[in-house]
Amino acid sequence: MGLMDEKMCEIKFLPDGLTARVAPDTPLTEAADAAGARIGRHCGGAGVCGKCRVRTGADDPLSPVSETERGALGEAGIKEGLRLSCCARVVRDGSVTIVDRVESKGHSILEGFSDGISDWAPDAKGYGVSVDIGTTTVVCYLFDLDGHESIDKISFLNPQVAFGDDVISRIAYASSSPDALPRIQSVLTEEMDKSLGVLAERNGIKKEEITEIVIAGNTVMEHLFAGVSPESIGRSPYTPQFLTYPPFPASKLGIRINENGIIKMLPNVAGYVGADIVAGVAALGMERAEGVTLLVDIGTNNEIVIGSRDGLFCCATAAGPAFEGARIQYGMRASTGAIEKVYMDGGELRCKTIGGAKPVGLCGSGLIDAIMVVLREGVVEPSGRFTAPEKCVDPRFAKRLGRNENGMVRLLLTDEENPIYLTQKDIREVQLAAGAVKVGTEVMLERAGITKDEIAEVCLAGAFGNNIDIESAAAAGLIPDIDRAKIRGVKNSSGLGASLALASAEFYERTKAVAEKMKYVELSSLPDFQKRFVKAMAF
Repeated sequence: MGLMDEKMCEIKFLPDGLTARVAPDTPLTEAADAAGARIGRHCGGAGVCGKCRVRTGADDPLSPVSETERGALGEAGIKEGLRLSCCARVVRDGSVTIVDRVESKGHSILEGFSDGISDWAPDAKGYGVSVDIGTTTVVCYLFDLDGHESIDKISFLNPQVAFGDDVISRIAYASSSPDALPRIQSVLTEEMDKSLGVLAERNGIKKEEITEIVIAGNTVMEHLFAGVSPESIGRSPYTPQFLTYPPFPASKLGIRINENGIIKMLPNVAGYVGADIVAGVAALGMERAEGVTLLVDIGTNNEIVIGSRDGLFCCATAAGPAFEGARIQYGMRASTGAIEKVYMDGGELRCKTIGGAKPVGLCGSGLIDAIMVVLREGVVEPSGRFTAPEKCVDPRFAKRLGRNENGMVRLLLTDEENPIYLTQKDIREVQLAAGAVKVGTEVMLERAGITKDEIAEVCLAGAFGNNIDIESAAAAGLIPDIDRAKIRGVKNSSGLGASLALASAEFYERTKAVAEKMKYVELSSLPDFQKRFVKAMAF
């Protein structure tokens, strides 16, 4: 054994038994990457979400507990051996057990379209695949380009979530070292290539018969997919390296389809309004409509578009992470066991979970429901402040209200056997997110020169928008409080737009014209943005 080997530390990640040999003082997250261990990183390593936990045992290989960890985990968590992988470093041989694993199964992924495909004029033969690359999930749709029909689809959790839940975290990771960008690119392209193989095999075709792939994703996702650094999007003036990317061989990314197979990426508008929104706008025909449509996509990122044939305006707001579970104490993505609905029934607080499983956390739709219920019942003030437990006179909630070890007020949503709480901090996080969305909608209405009642239609895109209770969304200010008949879910409009661009060369060209027509408004540059934002935070 050489001198270098003697200085290395061997760490094992349980329960999978994955190991890595790393230099002393290596961040635990880097050791996990080296071992192929997938630990959640909701905040991208900022140390604020507390959801990258591991548990140490007798062979503790980690550095001393940091003050950041004490604040996030509490003394009780520290006594249990819990640590944050974003703060801890490997200093000796040993093992850790992953608590917050990135699970690839059990996620609720929106795959469906609100409309079919009727106009077929592809510029490729054989089979084609359209792909919606979301920050959290990816959906691939297989089409017979000669027979003009949809064949199959497959979806999976975007493996890049292991590097952070939102685009800011992904940008930070991709910019952190020379090998970070190739790594975050390859985990996605490899998973996509594997999924295309599954699609081909179960439909009795060869991967070589796939001749074209059309991609729709937000601007950061398209940069990462193409292997282009998104670092410039992460700092003012948030300028991307490209808005339109020319078609290129699939082999360039190691995606093994037809030897002459190409990949087309739909165009972007700005750093934070990408091709996924352009695809949705084009699929809905907003740029051709006589009446004004408001498209709202609240996902890991939030984008708003308003307009008609007379013009289109768009903006982006920092709303999504809270609705995907980041910075919410019991927050999680929409997967098995997540509380997706909270309501009053016979005077009692009730919860419904995805899959009917025992509750393990709170996803975005359940979070909004919970806050709107306690707001409506007077347990939370319009300012967002919880009633103090000792002052609550409502017996239905007095038994559920309490404080955590730091004195923060919280409300028990479930039974004590599977305790899931809504905390004061959770409400503040939602106020920040909802306030940003309110301001975005307000500014879009002003740019369009109309009032909310003059909107012809509100279209809700994405999984969150299609699963949230409309009344809760309106009460929270996530959508305008207008005639409910004007509001509809449009499911995966990004995937639909990508599929239409695969089916029709003319539609693909049309997306370029749509992107050029969309006028981007940078909300943070507005002189009164802060004043608007503070006002919008109240429920």
